[in-house]
Amino acid sequence: MPLRARRLLLLLLLLAAALRLVGLNNGSPPGLEHDEVANWLIDRSILAGNHAVYFTAAYGHEAGFHYVQAASVALLGDHALALRLPAAFAGLLLVAASFALARRLFGWQTALIATAFLAVLFWPVFYSRLGLRAISLPLLSALSAYAWWRAWPPGTTPTPQRLANRWFALAGALAGLSLYTYMAARIVPIFYGFFLLYLAIFHRPGLRQHWRGVLLFWLVMLVVATPLGHYLLTNPAAEFRLSEIDAPLQALRQGDLQPVLANSLRILGMFGLRGDPLWRQNVAPRPVYDPITALLFYLCILLCIIRVRDIRYSFLILWTFTAFIPSILSKDAPSSIRIINILPVLTLLPAIVIHNSYRLSTEKVTLSTGNRLRWGITLLTLALVLFHLGRTVVWLSTTWPANEEVQFVWQEALTAAAGYLDSTPESGPAAIGGWTPDTMDPPTMALTLRRQDLALRFFDPRDAVILPAGTNARLLHPTILPLAPLLAEQLATWGIQPVVQGSFTRYAVPQPPDVRPPFPAGESGATFGDELRFLGFALAPNCTSAAEDDCQVITYWQVLAPAGEPRRIFLHVLDDANNIVTQDDRLNVPAAYWQPGDLILQQHTLDIPSLAPYTLRLGVYNPSRPGSPPLATEDGTGYLLLP
Repeated sequence: MPLRARRLLLLLLLLAAALRLVGLNNGSPPGLEHDEVANWLIDRSILAGNHAVYFTAAYGHEAGFHYVQAASVALLGDHALALRLPAAFAGLLLVAASFALARRLFGWQTALIATAFLAVLFWPVFYSRLGLRAISLPLLSALSAYAWWRAWPPGTTPTPQRLANRWFALAGALAGLSLYTYMAARIVPIFYGFFLLYLAIFHRPGLRQHWRGVLLFWLVMLVVATPLGHYLLTNPAAEFRLSEIDAPLQALRQGDLQPVLANSLRILGMFGLRGDPLWRQNVAPRPVYDPITALLFYLCILLCIIRVRDIRYSFLILWTFTAFIPSILSKDAPSSIRIINILPVLTLLPAIVIHNSYRLSTEKVTLSTGNRLRWGITLLTLALVLFHLGRTVVWLSTTWPANEEVQFVWQEALTAAAGYLDSTPESGPAAIGGWTPDTMDPPTMALTLRRQDLALRFFDPRDAVILPAGTNARLLHPTILPLAPLLAEQLATWGIQPVVQGSFTRYAVPQPPDVRPPFPAGESGATFGDELRFLGFALAPNCTSAAEDDCQVITYWQVLAPAGEPRRIFLHVLDDANNIVTQDDRLNVPAAYWQPGDLILQQHTLDIPSLAPYTLRLGVYNPSRPGSPPLATEDGTGYLLLP
């Protein structure tokens, strides 16, 4: 390859690195997605000594990428950048591996064109910026394909048999390792199976020549994949996620082809007509390519079908259509993440047509006309690459992170709240409101908040709030997730007013409020298990009127001591015969973060069929131990009866 071409390749790799690395630490994406947080929890479990080939957490994860990501976390710390750097490097290595594969098949000129597109195209750049495992699949599959073509050269010069067998073994090992990356990797052995069938039909002499190496390839892949395969076969429930997305496959098994055919058409159209419909996976529903590059892509698909006897073109068409399989057989097609294994050859397809156009301009026209055509093709190619570069920059910096669904999924409000807490000198306690206070909000803040001197509490503002004990406490929650109206009214009566700061809302609590519930529990209240003191309750106006709306009850609690187990409140509505008319069990302030003196307000919603003199039965229990007795009260009953 000429020196000028090598310099251009280096420039393309530097450009690819910039697109994949700049702003990676919560610039774009604007925060941490739950899947990224779940990855971190798995990584932390690995560092704690929990080793496996498959992790059942978060709907099931193959282990390969997690070990690399866990090493990054161990070296760099607990933050978004440490989670995303392995994916960014995998995406950058994918550009290099795809160049090597394309050069092996079609020469360095075609490979440079393909690399220019792959370096700047939004799809591969986007998945290289997420702390998710999917981008590691096309990297390993591309390396496997490259090793295969080192063993079986597409030209006329054969590789020495002993060296070819080593390359076949490496290709098999990489194909086996790819199965440990992402669920869509199941199509890698399917592809090689179809490719072997093609070779048996159209290239029997070559197959006879390389049969030992091909057999070695399959044996090595089988050996490498055996631990994962054994686990999945002996634990079929581990992949229950498949049953949630495989409706087209189930329809196909029942003889209904319509969903699969509809998905196939949508996937074919995603490159030039309508792309991935989900904002979490794309700038929805923009197609992959501009109209001109999409036309080149489709022309190469047709060219591959026409040149079916050329082993290189059949390799491309089989790779492309097997990459479609995971999305064809699942819902929400076209899904860019389930088709991600197309990336090693994605931009090679239009690059082939562009390079063939160069050749035609040289071979089929006069010299002067050919020069003009070559210059025209060069300028058009440069314009298309620059268009995708500009579009990717704009989409990454503005269009995609500004979308409301993206900000919701990537928890931009919690990222902004953490940035606010980091930037303020106050060290008083803080309470964070969110959608998942029991599960994902605490690790999200652990990954996002840099300071370590804040004692955080968590709550779901839709029906609960906690006021931390002490002075200068603060409450923060996403603006799009407001406090329940009754809770907001109660805070307002205490002089605690909201201040909207863009995507999050904060409340300042300089001093603990003077708590006087409308229905007090008495001067000293009532204690439950020496952990909680019940202070009283309040009723919404419709609870004592003929309104048909559900009745809201607010219970007031003060924390006496931290709880070592989960806690939940039961509130039963009893008739005159002590039968339960309706009930509400909840406590949306996780006990793991309580501190003595904290004030908890919990809203309960009761569907009361008619007005009557009911009695309320109130208690606290451990939801993780069904059948265990509730927390004891002073009289030993485990509950209070309230008028």
